[in-house]
Amino acid sequence: MTATYSLAEARGKLGALARRAARHERITLTDRGVPMAVLVSPAELEDLEDALAIARLERDRALGRTGAPIPHDEARRILRAEHVDR
Repeated sequence: MTATYSLAEARGKLGALARRAARHERITLTDRGVPMAVLVSPAELEDLEDALAIARLERDRALGRTGAPIPHDEARRILRAEHVDR
């Protein structure tokens, strides 16, 4: 399920909106009707990041850009480190 709130509307409800996002509801925040941010649960973000990593790997394989395999734990550590650096 998704819901949309303006930044002004969300300001007073941020705690409640964060709890809804933690229950896997996507909350879109808008500024003058333009989507600015989306609140998602940490688990959903992790799933999205994993799916993106897999898509990039499949793209690289299709383009013949393959390197030495990286163990899953190491790949996850690298991805999390990149996420923290943003």
